Amino acid sequence: MPTPRRFLVVTSIHPPTEAVLAYAARADWTVVLVGDRKGPAAVTDDRIVFLDLARQKSLGFEYAAHCPENHYARKNVGYLYALAQGAELIAETDDDNYPLPGWGGALEFEPAEVRTVETDRYFNVYREFTDAEVWPRGYPLREVIHSRTAPARITRGPAQVAVWQELADDDPDVDAIFRLTRGGEVHFRPAERLVLKPGTYCPFNSQNTFWRRPAFAGLFLPGTVSMRYCDILRGYVAQRLFWRQGLCLGFGPASVRQLRNQHDLMRDFAEEVTMYREIEAVVAVLEATATEGPMGSGLVEVYQALARARLVPEPEVAAARAWQSDLRRLGLEP
Repeated sequence: MPTPRRFLVVTSIHPPTEAVLAYAARADWTVVLVGDRKGPAAVTDDRIVFLDLARQKSLGFEYAAHCPENHYARKNVGYLYALAQGAELIAETDDDNYPLPGWGGALEFEPAEVRTVETDRYFNVYREFTDAEVWPRGYPLREVIHSRTAPARITRGPAQVAVWQELADDDPDVDAIFRLTRGGEVHFRPAERLVLKPGTYCPFNSQNTFWRRPAFAGLFLPGTVSMRYCDILRGYVAQRLFWRQGLCLGFGPASVRQLRNQHDLMRDFAEEVTMYREIEAVVAVLEATATEGPMGSGLVEVYQALARARLVPEPEVAAARAWQSDLRRLGLEP
């Protein structure tokens, strides 16, 4: 069987890091590096597809006119590029995540049997992979203290997985509150994969994540919220859209090590405040919004509802519409 067209999308303001070069060395993946106003000026490694701002604007995507500069949402242009090249699987990561042996393998999207979890609303997946008191960025703060003991129904059965979020060792994706008050390295054990049943939310990020074709419409990163919030908001929206299509989100053990770029943790905290304050209101809107039809249409409906609730500004709706228009032009949306 031929290898499916696999693309890894990264955005960076730096020339290719050692981590990015490690992915580029994988012959079975095409690495797409999306630049920004701050850089890089050029990439000469022919194993990497480099999209600087000029090339991003020349690709003909309607969304490009709505994409902010100096923002993580520029990754959306990289996704659209991969879709235009016929991608069947899209992975995403950051330039400070180093692949471990086995990265990108054993991705069963329709497993015959898998561990599944169901709760009344939220589930801290990290608790299944470590005994440390840690939670993923974007987990509702009022739920953190209960996340270790909250009841959960874990069973086994088939699942149609849309996205696998695999974890990151050393400095995983946690929020600034954790880093400021606890800190330290976290190492996850190689536990069995776990799939969330419809109705159970866990935040998932863009640092080590694998998307298959039926889920591609949900890749859209909002560009009107902070860079510490945009992929988390995207993840909550996507989960709600998945369930309407009979799809699920799954988590797997660590397959990268994050040697985190330098951050100002108080700046991170400031960029996460809106996420802390509003994510439960976002979930309430998602629960109240009955999306119908294809995923791209549902995405626009959700952002319209979030705009009415003043949880995102109106320009986000226009960006979502442009994204849907590009999906249609690429044959991914009826």
